[in-house]
Amino acid sequence: MARLTKEVAVKWFKQALHDLEIAKKNVAIGGYDTAAFLAHQAVEKLLKSLFALRGQKIPRLHYIDVLARRLGVFQLVADEIIDINADYMFARYPDVGENVPYEEYDEEIAAEKVAKAERVFTLLKEYYQELLEEQEDKPDG
Repeated sequence: MARLTKEVAVKWFKQALHDLEIAKKNVAIGGYDTAAFLAHQAVEKLLKSLFALRGQKIPRLHYIDVLARRLGVFQLVADEIIDINADYMFARYPDVGENVPYEEYDEEIAAEKVAKAERVFTLLKEYYQELLEEQEDKPDG
């Protein structure tokens, strides 16, 4: 069971890294709302990988503040998470804000959302270090 749990954690972690990379690319091409959404998704998937790594059931919710609190890491990442928590809904649904999502974001806002997601990864590195080592042990391909 522990092996399966770590395998699941690695999958969530790999997708988190991918989402973060694609978020950066969306800033570069003007997909600012998508960048903000993917910054949120990267953090959500990182946090869910930590649940799996701990052998805990992965919660089926999208509130990264709640996930961080349940993991006991909220205080470490509170400033970053508070700013990107709403982007799960706000960046996707036209009836949540005053304007449609793509009109609400610009390059500066999107870049800051991505930077905050990157800081979450940096601040939580000690919690997922073994997943990085797992990545290094496996050849690509």
